[in-house]
Amino acid sequence: MDYYSKTIDKVLEKINSSENGLTKSEAEKRLEQNGPNELPKSKEKATKLGLLLSQFKSPLMWILVIAGVISGFLREFIDMTVILITVFVNAGLGFFQEFKANRSMEKLASMVHFKALVLRDGKKQQISAEEIVVGDILLVEMGDKIQADARLIEQKELAVIEAALTGESEPQKKEAKELPAKTVLADRTNMIYRSTTVASGRAKAIVVATGKNTEIGKIASLVRDTRDDKTPLQLQLAKMAKIITVIVVSICIGIFFIGLFFNSHGEDLFHIFETAVAVAVAAIPEGLVISLTIILAIGMQFVLKRDALVRKLIAAETLGGVSVICTDKTGTITEGTMRLTRLITVKDDLDFDEISVLNKEKGRREDALIALKIGALANDGVLEIVKPEPPFASSSAKAIADKKATEGKEEWKLVGDTTDTAFIYAAQKAGIEKQAEEEVKPRIDEIPFDSKRKFMATLHSIDHESVLFVKGSSEFIFKHVNFFEEGSQAKKMSKEKLEWFKAQEKELTSQGLRVLAVAYRRFESTVKEIDKTHLDDLVLVGLVGLSDPIRPQVKETIALAKGAGIRTVMITGDHIRTAQAIAGKIGIPNSDKQIFDGERLEKITDDELEEEIKNLYVFARVDPKHKIRIVRVWQKQGEVVAMTGDGVNDAPAIKAADIGVALGSGTDVAKEISDMVLLDNDYNTIVESVEEGRTIYQNIKKVVLYLLSGSFAEAVMIVGSMIAGLPLAALPVQILWVNIIEDTFPNMALAFDKGDKENMSDPPRRKEEKIIDKEMKTMIITKSILANVALFAIFVYFYLTTQDIALTRTLVFVGFGIDALFYIFAIRSLRHPVWQTNPLGNKYLLLAVGFSWLMLIGAIYLPPLQKLLSTVSLNAWHWALMVGFGVFNLVLIEFIKWLFIHRKIRNN
Repeated sequence: MDYYSKTIDKVLEKINSSENGLTKSEAEKRLEQNGPNELPKSKEKATKLGLLLSQFKSPLMWILVIAGVISGFLREFIDMTVILITVFVNAGLGFFQEFKANRSMEKLASMVHFKALVLRDGKKQQISAEEIVVGDILLVEMGDKIQADARLIEQKELAVIEAALTGESEPQKKEAKELPAKTVLADRTNMIYRSTTVASGRAKAIVVATGKNTEIGKIASLVRDTRDDKTPLQLQLAKMAKIITVIVVSICIGIFFIGLFFNSHGEDLFHIFETAVAVAVAAIPEGLVISLTIILAIGMQFVLKRDALVRKLIAAETLGGVSVICTDKTGTITEGTMRLTRLITVKDDLDFDEISVLNKEKGRREDALIALKIGALANDGVLEIVKPEPPFASSSAKAIADKKATEGKEEWKLVGDTTDTAFIYAAQKAGIEKQAEEEVKPRIDEIPFDSKRKFMATLHSIDHESVLFVKGSSEFIFKHVNFFEEGSQAKKMSKEKLEWFKAQEKELTSQGLRVLAVAYRRFESTVKEIDKTHLDDLVLVGLVGLSDPIRPQVKETIALAKGAGIRTVMITGDHIRTAQAIAGKIGIPNSDKQIFDGERLEKITDDELEEEIKNLYVFARVDPKHKIRIVRVWQKQGEVVAMTGDGVNDAPAIKAADIGVALGSGTDVAKEISDMVLLDNDYNTIVESVEEGRTIYQNIKKVVLYLLSGSFAEAVMIVGSMIAGLPLAALPVQILWVNIIEDTFPNMALAFDKGDKENMSDPPRRKEEKIIDKEMKTMIITKSILANVALFAIFVYFYLTTQDIALTRTLVFVGFGIDALFYIFAIRSLRHPVWQTNPLGNKYLLLAVGFSWLMLIGAIYLPPLQKLLSTVSLNAWHWALMVGFGVFNLVLIEFIKWLFIHRKIRNN
């Protein structure tokens, strides 16, 4: 029902309530029938079991599970144990990280419990917000967070901040009279809505909707209908897993049949099948799964240090691919509070920093101070001094020290309309305390601010006279001034001087500032009340420009993002001209052709928007369905989109985006479905997180390159030895031991590598970009062919000259291991040669490689391992040969890197 278009009597009749509220028994009955006043819970909220099972979605995990089962079937219990440990350690790490992130979110949510003041049985009662029912009479006042949708019955100077619902940062003035049918939500001035905040005044209203039926609840329900797409990495890993599966199965079948046809040494079929399975298991890069988990988990921790909480493990990598950041203006680009940023008098033109030091100036600017005093006194805002909680009463030395530490550390808390608080804050910075001024200039009458009147006037008793202070729109005050202030003197207003003030007002407006004027008039002390005639012959003191301050370094961060190929798109509910002015200040393209508003979006199709969007950087006056359209159209262009927001109105688009980013100060709905939460609300943190995401992706590529470069060496050697009619080049247990050396600690240690400093000078990778690029393919193929040819030559030479298969297999075994322990240092950076990287930059890698060397050497010289692995001791010249083989692999990788580095230099 459109309650805003009905009279109060009809609303009360429809809801079956009265202005005295419901009876306690009726309220309990309705609560039982309709349920608690709670917003729909996001489907994204997972149980512990759901989180654990979600870790097994990766196809690579299923390949490992199957390999483990096959190993167990063949009674290779050591192999089965290693594989299954890999699977469950990976699942455990992923579960732990995501569970910890969700717990952090739950703690944030549990910190706030809301209450509401209602009339029950004609008496005021404070109840839990969940107990509110339709028909309750809700009482709200300044500072309250509204807990249900309600139709106003009566109000006193009520203004509500509805940014969480409409995106509009300015408080909305409210009135109780009925409105025309089909009035849009943002203009329903006789309604108050859940999750909005009372900026000033008080009101009495009847609850017309609770829980999922509120406007906020309806938008929250949209989230359930928004599909959650797979990330680029998930798609690439799924594709790579399919390819690896085909290769592994082919290897198994190939080795088995080659063994059948080329079995000149009498190997039994079971041993050949066992070897085929061992080679296949070695070819599966099981280290990749656990390494990816560790890389993402470590990345989450690094991002957290930058004040962003990544809620989903896989999202940590997706950050690195972001190419478009769709950011809300209020609270992200700006600080989310109004501030007096310009003050113009006849003699002065001050910015906020200059206003802040007025109290320190010797020759104080009197006209500017008068303007600030007027703004602070014609004002209903309140400045509260908040002191830290005192320690528990105790005579202990620590308690006394704690008490002393908290002394003098009071903080300011501004309560009221954001325009009023902006004046109070500026005055306080200039050394003018509102409370002290009111003590010597007591208020004796007032005309409260009204959206129609567009001004506020207060009458004060000052030194045996009455003085009227007026703060309001410049349009109103220009019509009522006959004088202006200059050097603390009132002078007659000329036509030229008035035109000068109007020109200043126009200049401030063009900057996207909200412009107000301040004026005064003196009377005899006998004047105790304000009437309309008193508003004429005002003395104009100055003009003030108010704005939501832009966060520090945002402009530089947007420029950094641009240099990294990332487009910043500002999406806001503000007026198009305000959005345009803000965009100009922070370096976002802002010509008329580069800005769209909600009205124009309604008139064009998605196909038309797809053509237009390439040139668009600012969207103003948009609603939730527009935001989803914008995100989807960008995604159709192949872009990886991050969408930021704080309100429930942002939630559907946050979920639709590749990376949904909720503000830490935002609504629970936005946080629950987000991929990342900005704990400091700062746009700069998004770009820093993107930089960390690029490092994560870079480390993932290193691990893939490292593992795949060595994964198929064993297959080549086994197949080669079979076709050549020679004994198997390596035994199954040797292959799996080498697999442990390569696929455990060294590749995991790559997760701790710091990203190249050039990461933010590269363009974002495209969605369709393959994780194994041309350079990596060249390295893997070239290195695999040449290195395996060299190692096969060593195998053939030593077997033919010594006929000692144990020694020959030991050399091949060492070759498999030593190869990986050398070239891992070459792939730490694909931009720089190994001698230009810091060898001590990753201490975990040094420890991991050192441990792997111990495992390799122990397998050669420790008798129990010699027996298990069928190895023999090697002499110095054997080691010299195999170390030379390792150096050959390192040089080979470096040469391929050099070719690509120089090709990039030529192209640039």
